[in-house]
Amino acid sequence: MEIDRETNEDNSRRIQVRFVTKLKTPYKVPTTAIAIPSDLSRLGLSSIVNKLLQAVDSEWKTEPFDFLIDGELVRMSLEQFLLVKGISAEKILEIEYIRAVAPRKEEEPSPHDDWVSAIDGSSPGFILTGCYDGLGRVWKGAGWCTHMLEGHSGAISSVSIINSEGAGSATVATASKDRTLRLWKFDAEDYSDHPARIRAFKILHGHNASVHSVAAKTSGEMVCSGSWDCTINLWRTNDSDTDGDVVSIKKRKVKNKAEESQSVGEPVSTLVGHTQCVSCVVWPQHETIYSASWDHSVRRWDVETGKDLSDIFCGKVLNCIDIGGEGSALIASGCSDPILRIWDPRKPGTSAPVFQFSSHTSWISACKWINRSSFHLLSSSYDGKVMLWDLRTAWPLAIMDTHKDKVLCADWWKGDSVVSGGVDAQLRISTDICIQ
Repeated sequence: MEIDRETNEDNSRRIQVRFVTKLKTPYKVPTTAIAIPSDLSRLGLSSIVNKLLQAVDSEWKTEPFDFLIDGELVRMSLEQFLLVKGISAEKILEIEYIRAVAPRKEEEPSPHDDWVSAIDGSSPGFILTGCYDGLGRVWKGAGWCTHMLEGHSGAISSVSIINSEGAGSATVATASKDRTLRLWKFDAEDYSDHPARIRAFKILHGHNASVHSVAAKTSGEMVCSGSWDCTINLWRTNDSDTDGDVVSIKKRKVKNKAEESQSVGEPVSTLVGHTQCVSCVVWPQHETIYSASWDHSVRRWDVETGKDLSDIFCGKVLNCIDIGGEGSALIASGCSDPILRIWDPRKPGTSAPVFQFSSHTSWISACKWINRSSFHLLSSSYDGKVMLWDLRTAWPLAIMDTHKDKVLCADWWKGDSVVSGGVDAQLRISTDICIQ
C-alpha cells in the first residue's frame, strides 16, 4: 500500500513503515506495511494515521498523535531521525503511535484579587491555591470557589494538601511571608452559593523570616517547611497538646458565640545546613526530605537523625524541585536560568544532570512529575509558559501560554489536567491531557 502526499514534492524518497499501538479500539489501524514519504515529520505522520482511522470509521474525529521509534519520540523528519540514529531504511520500519500529550480544552480562568503564588492539585476533589492577598482558596473547578482560608497577615508563598480522604474531610497547610504556617480543616463536600470562610485550627511559629515552602509527610502526621532564615522546620499536624508542641490555646468570641479553639505550635526539630533561602522542600518518603536552596544545592535529609545525607550542586540559584520518574528516584529542578535539570542520585560519582531541557526563556518557577508515568513532567516559568515534557525527547510536548504574565506555580490535577497560577491573578485549568 502506498500513501500519496498532498504536496507537489512527489519525488520524495519513500520508506516502508508499519504503524502499531498499545491503544485500544477505536484507535487501532491495520498493521499492513505502507510506503510513505521519508521527509514526513510528526504532523504528517499524524495526518496519515488519522486517514487510516477514518477509513475504518467514517465518523472518526481527527486528533493529534505522537510517534516513537525504538522507544524514542520522533521530533524531526523520518529521514533525519533514521540518519541520526543509524537505522536502516531498507527494512520495514515499525512506528508506534500514542495520543499526543497536549491539553484539548482550556477552562475559563478563575480570578483572584492578587498574584496566585501557590497551588496544589494532589486531591482529585479540589484545587488549593495561595494568593498574595494572604488568602487561601479551595476550588471545586473553574470559577467555583467553595472555601476561603483567612488569617495570614502576609502573602501566601506555598500550600500543601495534607489529607483529603474520608467523607469530604480535608486538612491543608499554608506558608506565608508573615513567618508563620497555618493548618486548616474543612469539609470539601460542604459548599453553598458563597465561599465558606475558614479559620486555621493551628498556627505554627518558629521561623525568623518568610516561609517559602511547605510539604506534607505522606502519612499526614507532619509537615516540613523551608524559610528565608536558611532552616527547615518539622511540625506536627495534630491539634492535641501531646508531645509538648502546643504552647498556648487561643479562643475568641464573635457575636457572643464561642468559636473553635486555635492552637499555636512550635517546631519538633530543625534541619540546619543551607546557607541561603530554602526555596523548596518535598517529603516523598517516610524518613527522607529533599530541599533546594538559593545556595545552589539540593540536599537529602534523614528525618530521624537530622543529618544531611547527600548534596547536589548545580551552580545556580534553585527555585523548585520534585521527586519522581523512574523508581520515584529522579530529581527535577528549576533554577534562575531557563534550564530544567534532571538528576539521578542512584548514579554514584557524578554530579552532572542526566537530562537538561532548555526551551524556557526565563526563571523556572515550578516543576512537577506526574505519578502515573516515569517519563512525564511539567514546568512553569516567568516567561509566562507552562510546558509538558517527556524524557524521551529534548523538545516540549506542549506549550501552554494562556497566562498573560509570569507563571508562579503549576501542578497536575486528576491525572489529566494541569492547573497553574501567576502574576495575572488567575487560576488556569487545562484539561483532557492523555498520558499513557
